[in-house]
Amino acid sequence: MKKLTGFSLFIFFCVVTAILTAGLVFYSNKNINIGSSNPNLGLNKTADVTTLASAGVTVLDFVEVAKHNTEANCWIIVNNKIYDISGYASAHPGGTRNITNYCGKESTTAFDTKGGNRGSHSVYANSLLDQYYVGDLNQKIMKPTTK
Repeated sequence: MKKLTGFSLFIFFCVVTAILTAGLVFYSNKNINIGSSNPNLGLNKTADVTTLASAGVTVLDFVEVAKHNTEANCWIIVNNKIYDISGYASAHPGGTRNITNYCGKESTTAFDTKGGNRGSHSVYANSLLDQYYVGDLNQKIMKPTTK
């Protein structure tokens, strides 16, 4: 009985390890690791923004988000994640203006409080954000993806 339990635990440990490893590999492939995974860029992790831009790399920071500040090109930051909601602004149930006021800006408080109306967005509204995800704040990407 002890051998069967030990063998079962060993198999369980192997399966869990395989799942975690696969998840880490998938996650690491989603992010660009400047310097180590892309040696052709010739950059290190402390490269400045000008060097990154000349290599085709964009840093998703507040400056980059601020460039996307119109209804036709609207990025927002919610919980340190950047979303391109350009295609959604006109469909927003609260009206286009409730979104366009926050284009190019940090919008976590506005999103969490429905623009200060003391309400919170629904689970559905939170799930919609996933469709518009660009990247995490301060993440380095090859090109901004716009929809």
